[in-house]
Amino acid sequence: MTHPNLLALDHHFNAAPAFVFGLWSHPALVSAWWGPEQHHLTTCEIDFRPGGNWRFNMEKDGAAHWAHGTYHEIVPDERLMFSYRFPMFAVQSIVSLRFEVEGAGTRLRFLQTGFPNEEHYKGHKGGWTSTFSILEDLLLKLHGIGSVYPTLPPPRISAVAEDLAEARRRHDAATAAPAP
Repeated sequence: MTHPNLLALDHHFNAAPAFVFGLWSHPALVSAWWGPEQHHLTTCEIDFRPGGNWRFNMEKDGAAHWAHGTYHEIVPDERLMFSYRFPMFAVQSIVSLRFEVEGAGTRLRFLQTGFPNEEHYKGHKGGWTSTFSILEDLLLKLHGIGSVYPTLPPPRISAVAEDLAEARRRHDAATAAPAP
């Protein structure tokens, strides 16, 4: 049986490309949004430079899901490419992101390759789709971002890390399943 080996996703965000790009660059920012529903990062290490490494641990219900890789290309506000290894699921891939101006926001063009089977392809498609929805929700909830308040100046990336982390905590708390 053949399976897809290229995951291509497009997503619009209501924030400028420089802002959306910046959200991928610092552990405090990435920790606020990375991971699908009901997951959260307990480890987020980033050396954001070409040749630099990253390492994350996503947890859900106490189960660890480690991923790591190396940054291969960083073009500020435009392009990001990194290797993506998910040892638990035997996934070794390359992720490429392009950040394009679209209206008052950003069109993110996402590509990932290297899936060993259709199950892993579908799992990553669902995971990334959920992750981008979480990121979009956080951006819309924050003050002064994107078209929600289009007349305000764009906030500095470093000024919103705590707001993003708090918004992610509120989102996780609101969507958490009740304890049995």
